[in-house]
Amino acid sequence: MPRSPVLTRTATLADVPSLASLWRELRQVGGRAERAVNPVAIPDIEQRLAATIQDPDCRVVLATAEGQPAGMAVLRVACPDPLSSSQVVQVVHVIVADGQRRRGVGHALVSAAADFADERQVEHLTAGMYPSLRDASRFYARLGFAPVLVQRVAQVAAVRRRLGADAHVRAEDVVRRRSRLRRPVPPQRPAARVASHSVERP
Repeated sequence: MPRSPVLTRTATLADVPSLASLWRELRQVGGRAERAVNPVAIPDIEQRLAATIQDPDCRVVLATAEGQPAGMAVLRVACPDPLSSSQVVQVVHVIVADGQRRRGVGHALVSAAADFADERQVEHLTAGMYPSLRDASRFYARLGFAPVLVQRVAQVAAVRRRLGADAHVRAEDVVRRRSRLRRPVPPQRPAARVASHSVERP
């Protein structure tokens, strides 16, 4: 018996509990270091989802299969950087429910993102993912998404420690160079004179 098609629609405030349940599945996504940088244990996730649903620059999409929540995605119109004059639709927090994979949920969510971009007259979609999620990377590549930049994330405290360590190393290098310059040059020994011999002419 063929499976029922996956349907998508714009989420409403009544969908917040279902969206929060899907959100909690992100706890098992990505590596340990990735989850530490982008934690998903947000205590007020319901309030944040409700605020995002009401944000005019955002759209939360809910995918359903056989009447049950199957996935979600958060879409946002934004400039890629402060100096850019163009806008993109960011596709973030794409979640496919456990047990609903391999049935077109991801395709349906990306299709909804394309529809949203057309409505807002935006020409490009962007999608971000953890480096360890190779299947997700291949999924987006098959749909035409190309890598544009590598974004690195670090804690401010960790960066400051590294900057301090680098500054300490540079200071030690300066001290060593100065000590070499101040080191006295040993006196040069005078060149040995070569004895001259007179040659008698016949």
